[in-house]
Amino acid sequence: MHRLPLQVLTLCVAAMAVTALPASAQDVPRVELSGGYQFLNFSVEGESESMPVGWYFDVAGNLTPIFGIVFQMGGNYKSIDESVTVGGITVTAEADLKVHEFLGGVRLNLRSDSPIVPFAQVLAGAINGSADVTASTTIPGMPPISFDDEASGTNFALQVGGGVNFTLSDAIGLRVGADYLRAFEEDAGANLFRFAVGVVIGR
Repeated sequence: MHRLPLQVLTLCVAAMAVTALPASAQDVPRVELSGGYQFLNFSVEGESESMPVGWYFDVAGNLTPIFGIVFQMGGNYKSIDESVTVGGITVTAEADLKVHEFLGGVRLNLRSDSPIVPFAQVLAGAINGSADVTASTTIPGMPPISFDDEASGTNFALQVGGGVNFTLSDAIGLRVGADYLRAFEEDAGANLFRFAVGVVIGR
């Protein structure tokens, strides 16, 4: 007679736990899309250059409330104009720089009842950099001398970082993130710092 209430209580607790699992799973979006602005600063052999014009897009599939798989791509651009005049000779150079990355990896989310969700991620893939350079030299009494050159290369890249998602509604949020990105080359490499802010849509 005394075992019946204990068995009933155990069954009730188990039933509530099983019922709560689907509800908690529904709170975590199975797919998250994010896009927005990204800033890049890269350093090569002691020389540093910032690329303030950029964009990013990523898609994440959440396998569990904590663990997800991510694919990210982005691009940054910058134009540089230089002109030097020495002894009546003018040299002008213009360069259009482009950097695109295509990365995939894993993301860990620290989810709780709070609308603030910190996350950390490790991504690997390819980074492509290109430069289109146009230069001209003007010498008094002679026609201008000009030339065009374009260089491009793709290297393996590893990105480590994270950020915070701020939930604004059931399906929309705001993201702020920062990452360290390493581009590997045979003779040397490049260190890049990435800052991103964008919108998150969960479904």
